[in-house]
Amino acid sequence: MARPAQHRPGNPSGLPAVRGLPVIGNLRDLNTVRLRPFLTQAYLEHGPVFRVSALGVNLTVLAGTEANVYVSREGHAVLRSREAWIANDRELGVAESLISADGPRHRAYRKVEGRAYARSHFAANLRPALRVVAEDLNMLSRGDRLPVAAWCKGVITEQLARIVVGGTARPYLEDLIRFVQTALMVNVTTQQPRLVLAHPAYRRAKARSFRMVGDLIDRHRADPPGQSGRAPDLIDDMLAAQAEQPELWTAEALTNAAMGAFIAGMDTAANSLAYTLYRAHRHPELLPPLLDEADALFSAGPPTAEALGRATYLHHFVMETLRLHPIAPALNRTLTTEVSFAGHALPAGTRVIIGTTVPHGLPTLYRNPERFDPGRFAPGRAEHRQPGAYAPFGVGTHVCAGSGMAEGLIMLNLAAALRTLDMTLDASYRLGEVARPTPSPNRHLTLQVRGVRHAPVSLLA
Repeated sequence: MARPAQHRPGNPSGLPAVRGLPVIGNLRDLNTVRLRPFLTQAYLEHGPVFRVSALGVNLTVLAGTEANVYVSREGHAVLRSREAWIANDRELGVAESLISADGPRHRAYRKVEGRAYARSHFAANLRPALRVVAEDLNMLSRGDRLPVAAWCKGVITEQLARIVVGGTARPYLEDLIRFVQTALMVNVTTQQPRLVLAHPAYRRAKARSFRMVGDLIDRHRADPPGQSGRAPDLIDDMLAAQAEQPELWTAEALTNAAMGAFIAGMDTAANSLAYTLYRAHRHPELLPPLLDEADALFSAGPPTAEALGRATYLHHFVMETLRLHPIAPALNRTLTTEVSFAGHALPAGTRVIIGTTVPHGLPTLYRNPERFDPGRFAPGRAEHRQPGAYAPFGVGTHVCAGSGMAEGLIMLNLAAALRTLDMTLDASYRLGEVARPTPSPNRHLTLQVRGVRHAPVSLLA
């Protein structure tokens, strides 16, 4: 096996290189909108390990089911996340966080933060989540146009604010969007220069966002769940952990993790919901079974989490949307030790891209992979059951802690919107996408409200 000193980190010798443009290399294809198809094509041409470049920086890509299986089994021992997230941690005032820490520290953060994002916490708070979407649907009537991406951000962010940290995002939504998206585009995806962080509008948005979270924490300290009778949420869990592990749960760490409740859904579950609404109306032939399940869910009042779990077509529809429109198409990691992968020696310190969603587009796994087909997840086909074939929430120790919450909210909100409104998509519309920083339909995606099928209040009756 080759020794680290024989290679420049990030550019192991002998790797096939994806052809790029002069100077910028593959930069255009490394944004999150183009990344999945770009890496998939490169995998088909070069195999599971290859090199890409951007502005003179070389990055090693591990892709295919081979990479997903490898990272699931070995990633905890050979990969770290720190380099990908350290700049954003600093911007948020911490040295590390759940998303950047590895090993025992990551497990410690995840143990405390994970409960409030779990499927069980979603199940216990389904009614508050429904109340939010009912409020937002109540503002729409026949003749209106639904701005899909913006509407989804508002709904999901408010739902997470209420059920994860016991607050509200409505008065701060524009500040949160500016702060979170700008910070991530500067510090993580490097789409914008650092000087943007000095802009007065950004600094005001950041300050207001931190004041909001600070006020939330103060209210939780003054009104603990044992006294008020309310169920504990993320902030309560962290305050309890702070009493036991003050060296881990500093005031800054607590603030950062509480802010994560807003970051968690604003550019992830919200964008996924937007894509499901697009797909539901882009394929009107698929609407009847969706409408049938949505109506059945609410026919006897608000659905339970168990009833939502039995809505199999709705679930498969969401899964297929996540397959074709993954919000996190790849992961950025650093090798902590020298490894051998697919016949290549990769030295410690190599910056790697894990193409987790490359398998989503492989014809060897999915029949007609670019065709939208929820039936591929049904029993008898279950194309996603092959090892490493389906990874919309990542792989390995950093797999999304809120995947159950996210999937539940997407299903619930899609069903509620379809139950309430009769909407249509202009037949001439062609999907336009933006990366801010995760993929999202652009602002031109709107749905025309043709009528109200059921009053929004019926979602709660």
